[in-house]
Amino acid sequence: MPFSFPIPDFDMLLKLHQDDPEAFEALRTRLLQNAVDAAPPERRNSLERLLGRIEAARSRATPQQAAIQAFEMMADSLQELRLSWQQACFAISELQTQVLLQRLR
Repeated sequence: MPFSFPIPDFDMLLKLHQDDPEAFEALRTRLLQNAVDAAPPERRNSLERLLGRIEAARSRATPQQAAIQAFEMMADSLQELRLSWQQACFAISELQTQVLLQRLR
């Protein structure tokens, strides 16, 4: 079951990262996979691809570069979602206009 345990606060995560980097990495991986698993089924494939791109970028970058790249990828994904939403709103407005015009005739 996704997110069946609480996410530790920042200080606990920092301590875990300092004391046991392998455990921190395992927790990070598990939390990310839980987030993907908790997403609606129609979004999971795109989230898996995004996560794969983020992980590939992380493997070739410093931690700071990886954070910046992940942020940029997520911002790009958000922009795509925003554009899709705008297109859907436009299509609905167009349909509503057509229905209203039909009723007025």
